Amino acid sequence: MPPLAELQHRMARAILGADVGGLPPLAPSPIPAKAAFGVHRNTVLSGLTKALRLTFPTVDALVGEAFFDQAAEAYVADHPPRHARLAVYGEAFPAFLEGYDLAAGLVYLGDVARLDLAIDRALNAPDADVRRHVVIDARVSLALPVSLTVLPLSYPADVIRAALDAGDDEALAAIDLVPQPRFVAVWRVGREAAVLALGQAAGLFLASILTGAATDEALAAAVAAATPPEALRAIQTEVFAARFAQIIQIRHEDTTS
Repeated sequence: MPPLAELQHRMARAILGADVGGLPPLAPSPIPAKAAFGVHRNTVLSGLTKALRLTFPTVDALVGEAFFDQAAEAYVADHPPRHARLAVYGEAFPAFLEGYDLAAGLVYLGDVARLDLAIDRALNAPDADVRRHVVIDARVSLALPVSLTVLPLSYPADVIRAALDAGDDEALAAIDLVPQPRFVAVWRVGREAAVLALGQAAGLFLASILTGAATDEALAAAVAAATPPEALRAIQTEVFAARFAQIIQIRHEDTTS
């Protein structure tokens, strides 16, 4: 390994692991090397923790500052940033929280983090007027925002977030935390993110469409969760009539040009 790369690797290990033993000798300074390194390490960890806190505000509100800081430091040690842009940091944080021993009793925390992450990514995506087009049949296409994503969840993370945002402790306490499949659509509208709960049939259909499945494959996924009439009704009311969707009639000359 080149000398500079080796030095950087050792420095990163020392910062993340708080072990200065692997660092090379430092030039004499009025400030002891260990103290100077500690200041640098605290600055790095503080910056990464702040980046995570900005991306996961609901998680932060649920667990409190001290717990979040502790979890963030543990996450940083296992998942150092791979990109220079801290705005994209934290992709693995939801899965990390699900395996974090100190959060073992907060079984819903991973899903809450997934929703926070989806909202953050939607806010950094193009606005709703930038759309992808999905051909439904020879006469109709469905225009969807490129920011749109569909999350499969086990816990009502959207309800938890809404209750926290409203400061409604009674609503928060009344939330049913029995795990069951649910889907949530997230997309950007102006400077905000919209969140919409979907039934299982509509969620499966839309998630399939967004992963590039053909319409008949997406419909088959929806029908697996409901009877055909129920699935079609759900797709019509929850997807085609949703705020994020635009139905476009395909003219004959569009298909022949």
